[in-house]
Amino acid sequence: MYLNINILLAYIAVFTMSLCEKYTPFTINGILANEMAKKRLLDLSSEVLKDNRTRPIMICGPSGTGKTTAAHAFAYSNGLELIELNASDYRDAESLKTRVLPLGTTRSLFSKKCLILFDEIDEISSKFDSGCESVILRLMRESRHPIIFIANDYWNRKVSFLRDAVEKIEFKRPDSAQIMGLMERVLEMEKKSVDRPVLEEIAKRSNGDIRGALNDLDVMVDANPELLEFLGVRNRKVEIFKVLDRIFLSSDFDIARNALASTDIELDMMLNWIGQNIPGKYLSKYCIYDAYESLSRASMFSEKASRKSYYGYLRYSSVLMSSGVALASNGNVSALATYAFPARIIRMSKTKKGRDSINLIALKLAPLLHANKKTVINEHMALISLIVNSASKLHGEDAVGDFMASNYKLDKEEIATVAGYSRFGS
Repeated sequence: MYLNINILLAYIAVFTMSLCEKYTPFTINGILANEMAKKRLLDLSSEVLKDNRTRPIMICGPSGTGKTTAAHAFAYSNGLELIELNASDYRDAESLKTRVLPLGTTRSLFSKKCLILFDEIDEISSKFDSGCESVILRLMRESRHPIIFIANDYWNRKVSFLRDAVEKIEFKRPDSAQIMGLMERVLEMEKKSVDRPVLEEIAKRSNGDIRGALNDLDVMVDANPELLEFLGVRNRKVEIFKVLDRIFLSSDFDIARNALASTDIELDMMLNWIGQNIPGKYLSKYCIYDAYESLSRASMFSEKASRKSYYGYLRYSSVLMSSGVALASNGNVSALATYAFPARIIRMSKTKKGRDSINLIALKLAPLLHANKKTVINEHMALISLIVNSASKLHGEDAVGDFMASNYKLDKEEIATVAGYSRFGS
């Protein structure tokens, strides 16, 4: 019995989906929290079903609260064909006139009504050339189809030309209890479990970002709870998976560079994430080679910025690890491959306790060795570890322990840490 290839691909797609993709709601009522906003969208749905003309809508609010999901659900619930426009589709007046304006006055191929969706309008409106605003306003006047704009900040001056012509629907951040409830339902459906303190910490750190919380939960399922500290507090425009998507899937210099610039994730953290996932996303060995070459140069500039305390070098580092890696692609990219948590961070989390102990020991040894803590760790600790292990074999652990305690003020646990120093290296 042979399995239909389309069914096989569907199974693969489902099992490689992130939790965020897998549990994206298809109906307005399925969206978390924001009851007033959902009620207004449902009221507008009834007007659309009656074929009444409605004012264009601007759904606004913080990132990760469900704005784009709500627009997709609006289209799905009303049987509308979704026409989604992003930054590359409508940044100049000519494109708007030839590609977008006709959409407002024509039916789709099967005479279905459409929903025209302008995503992230406040993010790219500064790139409009002369005439764009007037074409969008004309589209709003003449369109036979409903129009939705998505914006993070309704009061951004870049979208002031729209305010008098749209109906504002505001999405707000759900509280941590609502995010907790969502994660518990997802875990129940996945038949997985995560310790409650970890869930509470994810909900707290998410800062009301639903998408971010589910992405963090995806990382923490079956993972060491200590990894949680490397996720950081989520208070950024674009979370890490979206940044990676724009780097690996865009092959565009500006999109990749801006994706990294729009997040507050530390560059060292991004370096680890990108390095871990290059072999999984790029299918050509030549692309992998070029991507790692850009990443190695990014690492070089990052290290030089730290060593020389001249942080202008970070500009080169950020461009190389974003646009450099993106331009290494020849288009042969695995869209189904899920992102793997950086192995180096996992390894470091497992040895964190030992490394913390080494730091404290180095502080004790620094004045005795007339060196700073960094020099003690990098230049002396391996030799001290070798001496301790060799002396223990010759004279016994008790004798070595007494010597180290009287001369270096180290207790038995610290001596054992020094003896096993090689396990804690990064």
